[in-house]
Amino acid sequence: MPARDRPVALILLLLAAYTIAAARDMSYMQGRTPGPGFAPFWIGVGLAVASLAILIRRPTDPARAADPPAAAGSTSTLIATTAVTVMAVALAERLGMIAALVLLLGGLVRIFGGSWRSAALTAVILPLGLYILFGRWLQVPLPRGPWGF
Repeated sequence: MPARDRPVALILLLLAAYTIAAARDMSYMQGRTPGPGFAPFWIGVGLAVASLAILIRRPTDPARAADPPAAAGSTSTLIATTAVTVMAVALAERLGMIAALVLLLGGLVRIFGGSWRSAALTAVILPLGLYILFGRWLQVPLPRGPWGF
């Protein structure tokens, strides 16, 4: 783990604590719909979990750590990420928001060195969860494609 990960994780944890505290001052629910404190609360919880995961993981041996297949700051990674994102946005109206998100997530996981298995799992599980949360539970109108989602 790079030396800069711990201080960044601590800053992230402080930001998460502030976000959760600020969300508690807002109403969580308004009747049967989420209130203005709903999203900030859960975003803060997610940030806290992510920062704690960074803080408690064991440092890796630099000699055994593998280099990622694509450097996060390389020009080719930037071009590929931009291309996949533009493609997903352009196809969102034709394919539907969830189908475009499947393509975006699958492409991004592969660009950043994930396996085909992790790309498939990410591209299915995350959009499904977002569809259930936004499309079904919150009833947010999302662009629907020819398959109805």
